[in-house]
Amino acid sequence: MSDQNKEEYELKKKAIFDAMGKRGRERILRIGYENWDPFEMPKDPRERIFSSASVRARALVEEFYRSADNKEESVAVHRELFELCRGLIQGESRAKAIFEFCTWLRKKTGADL
Repeated sequence: MSDQNKEEYELKKKAIFDAMGKRGRERILRIGYENWDPFEMPKDPRERIFSSASVRARALVEEFYRSADNKEESVAVHRELFELCRGLIQGESRAKAIFEFCTWLRKKTGADL
């Protein structure tokens, strides 16, 4: 990017930031103003729903409910199970930490909670 384009980019970025509300500015400052790209293309929401990891996670959660007559408790529980399963398939650190904690807790207590 040339110096003129960089200056224009920074001016537009600052104008967008200045036009934002207080909550929006705080969110940007949390991630870091220099890391923020207001011109980044938005993510396609269909990718989250129809990716191979999502399809696999959905099938595993449905199989979980069918096994041992588990009933789907609520939409929120189903969503959390789906997100956890998808996170494990994709190797997300948050999902791994939750799984490891549950495994550790089960070993520690020695019983079903």
